[in-house]
Amino acid sequence: MKAWLCRSLEGIAAMRLEEVASPALRPGTVRIRLRAAALNFPDLLMPAGRYQVRPDLPFVPGLEGMGEVVEAADDVDRFAPGQRVMTYAGQGCFAEEIVVPAGLVHPVPDGMSDDAAAAFVLAYGTAWHALIDRGRLRDGECVLVLGAAGGVGLPALEIAAARGCTVIAAAGSEEKRQACLGHGAAHVLDSRGDLRAQLREAGFDGRVDIVYDPVGGAATEPALRSLGRYGRLLVVGFAAGDIPALRANLLLLKQADAVGVSFRQFAQDLPDKAALTVGALADLFGAGRLAPRIARELPLDELPAAAALLEDRAVVGKVVLRIAD
Repeated sequence: MKAWLCRSLEGIAAMRLEEVASPALRPGTVRIRLRAAALNFPDLLMPAGRYQVRPDLPFVPGLEGMGEVVEAADDVDRFAPGQRVMTYAGQGCFAEEIVVPAGLVHPVPDGMSDDAAAAFVLAYGTAWHALIDRGRLRDGECVLVLGAAGGVGLPALEIAAARGCTVIAAAGSEEKRQACLGHGAAHVLDSRGDLRAQLREAGFDGRVDIVYDPVGGAATEPALRSLGRYGRLLVVGFAAGDIPALRANLLLLKQADAVGVSFRQFAQDLPDKAALTVGALADLFGAGRLAPRIARELPLDELPAAAALLEDRAVVGKVVLRIAD
């Protein structure tokens, strides 16, 4: 099979599309013939040795994807050959085939396209786990989403809006802000400007219940300062490249929580609960409340170009590699 193989931690530019042996089926696993795989920021960091997970070399990157079941191990009875499935595998999806533990494999909901399914589990799972599990979101609260037009930002807008929340989106261009309005945001802010001043002008300073932060860097502190009492700062990631140092006195004065969010760890530690999360999200999709946004689709052999789009933040939504028809 063809796969992008990382042999050294020099980034995606140093990788090559190679012929490699198909992975062996193991007890408790499912073999999937992949049709599409989505790109995420960890896919850029892992081949450069800049992510918290460092697989042994050589390895195939690619956190998530979708395809058809080829076969399942004898001890797996939930999947049948030909069934359309999606997975957050953690690595290995930039390839024509993958073998994944059955607990990380989910049926594709009726009516969902291949590209949307490839980009669904991690982005929407992260947003749900952050807001519902870790953030204890209550109906009607005020939610500020940073990096709102990104791959994990748009799902957070939709999930919060589905809960009847007042949703504020911060994004860096007019195109991105308009996209946020189309995915559930009631108010939009320019993330390149003074975030707190904009919140103050809009009447939300000190009234935000949850900050959903996949960005980090300079945006985190003004967002934290805008929380109301008993607010929650959800630390989802650091797309800005800088890990912020939080002022503990702000947490004390506001009786606020700073909460770490990792869907990867959640899926590994509690796969049954993670599967329930994906099922709840599939129901929301079926009800028309979620609309995965695919910005670009490129063929598997154009991984470097796809990665450049993501790194340059040149897209609204997700970038997907097409592997097979």
